[in-house]
Amino acid sequence: MGPSADPRDVPAGLTQVVALGEDDFPVWFAVLLSDDGQDPPPVVLPEAAAAERVGDAWLTRARIGAEGEVTTLEISTGVAPKAPPVWFAEVPETGPPRAINLVAFTGFDVSDGAVLDPAAQSKVTGLVGEQQIGSIRWYPDTGEMDQVYVNPDWRRRNVAMVLIAACATYNLAIGKPMGWGDGQRTAMGDRWVNDSAWGHRAAPLVNLAPPMTPMDER
Repeated sequence: MGPSADPRDVPAGLTQVVALGEDDFPVWFAVLLSDDGQDPPPVVLPEAAAAERVGDAWLTRARIGAEGEVTTLEISTGVAPKAPPVWFAEVPETGPPRAINLVAFTGFDVSDGAVLDPAAQSKVTGLVGEQQIGSIRWYPDTGEMDQVYVNPDWRRRNVAMVLIAACATYNLAIGKPMGWGDGQRTAMGDRWVNDSAWGHRAAPLVNLAPPMTPMDER
């Protein structure tokens, strides 16, 4: 995880920077704070110019593969200072509506920030779903974040922030809408929204959902 400005002390507007490789296809994508608290249109630049534009001010970054897929998601220490090194297992759902899950893990000799498709996941020795530290599910076509879960053993470590930032960055990197939350969430989720600099990206609470934690783990 790299350095960044602290998003808690400034207006939570976001600037998107798209870096183009030699063939004019995107190779990486970065999100940083905007100067005026607004969300301006994406800035598209050749890779060298994009790196100069972003510098060390990035909040999140995504590496983009040859087929337009997201291969790496980095979350800066300014966004999640207490988070462990995290990588992601991508679990797509065909729908309808189409959904994507990112399941977060740490360890297993997988590089920090890596996004593994199902084929790559099958090659990770000893990996089972119960060892996840958290997960997020969303609808990429609308940007709506549907569910966020953090393993009880990993709570108060900024894991929810990592998941939400990773989801939002993934969606923007593939050219989809800005991530947002609807008015249905758990009590824990509502506390997070109220305490977060990004709470304005969630709709007002309209329905308090039951906890996602299994009864025997509460």
